[in-house]
Amino acid sequence: MRTALYGPDGFFVRERPADHFRTSAQSPHFARAIAVLAADVDRALGSPEVFDLVDVGAGRGELLHGVLAALDAPLRARVRAVAVEVSARAHDAAESPGEAVGLDGTDPGPDTDRGPGPAADAAVHGVMWRTDLPRGLTGLLLATEWLDNVPLDLARDGSYLDTDLNPGGPLDVADAAWIERWWPAGPDAIVEVGRSRDKAWADAVGALDAGLALAVDYGHRLGERPLLPTVTGFRDGREVPPAFDGSTDITCHVAVDSVAAAAGTDSLLLDQRTALHRLGVTAQRPPLALASSDPVGYVRALAAASEIGELTAASGLGGHWWLAQWTGLDRRGLPFLQPST
Repeated sequence: MRTALYGPDGFFVRERPADHFRTSAQSPHFARAIAVLAADVDRALGSPEVFDLVDVGAGRGELLHGVLAALDAPLRARVRAVAVEVSARAHDAAESPGEAVGLDGTDPGPDTDRGPGPAADAAVHGVMWRTDLPRGLTGLLLATEWLDNVPLDLARDGSYLDTDLNPGGPLDVADAAWIERWWPAGPDAIVEVGRSRDKAWADAVGALDAGLALAVDYGHRLGERPLLPTVTGFRDGREVPPAFDGSTDITCHVAVDSVAAAAGTDSLLLDQRTALHRLGVTAQRPPLALASSDPVGYVRALAAASEIGELTAASGLGGHWWLAQWTGLDRRGLPFLQPST
């Protein structure tokens, strides 16, 4: 899976997600919600001189540009926006030498520049592009449908499985312990071993000195694990059998409770519908009277309600989990983190 997605000819080295499947990150309404969250995090942090806004697995930067457009000018002027992608294409930005946790969940090594400074970045339209995650951040870190592409192993009955689901070598001690804790399974059951996602997310959250990290992804919790593998391929806007030659996206749902525990900080887990409602994004239809007084405005409002409905539909993008984890801020100053009344 790692070679198929992130190797020299891997899918994410050659392609961009928006060309192959619909994501929340492509929606201006989703970007508006994230902008509201960013402004709240900024206030909770006391409006620092520089507010880091980092998108891990940024694609072409659609989400970052949408959030920047939705922010008020005073905050936008203090934002240091960083897009992290496994490769920087000519239409995105020049490749950066900056290093930190790799998008495939691996560590590039100790002798690399991990700072957020612009010397390690390539700036394009107000966004700094890096191939790896910077450290020492103060602000908001986003990972929208990134963890489901962090490579993992499949296992069954104490053995790893190959791409044809045939038994390979025995499980190592750490993966066996992960299965026992997070995905206890009976005979013949296939497990998607999420320890690599735990490590990747813990490292991403650890990049924050102060602020909030948000992962948005399809996932499941203990007691609700899928009975069948969730390994899926996408290409040209269609769901297809996963191919391990780099020609398709390969995704597996995320054990969201496991990654939350791995980061070791306070956390909040919400479904996307609830999260968007907390941030003021709802699919409320416009009043019919508007059709008479402002027909164009009515059509626009109706279209917006339809688009938001897609974001919140439980059978689609609304099935995403939002995992928020924070450090160095008081949750009482962040409305998004307050219990529902």
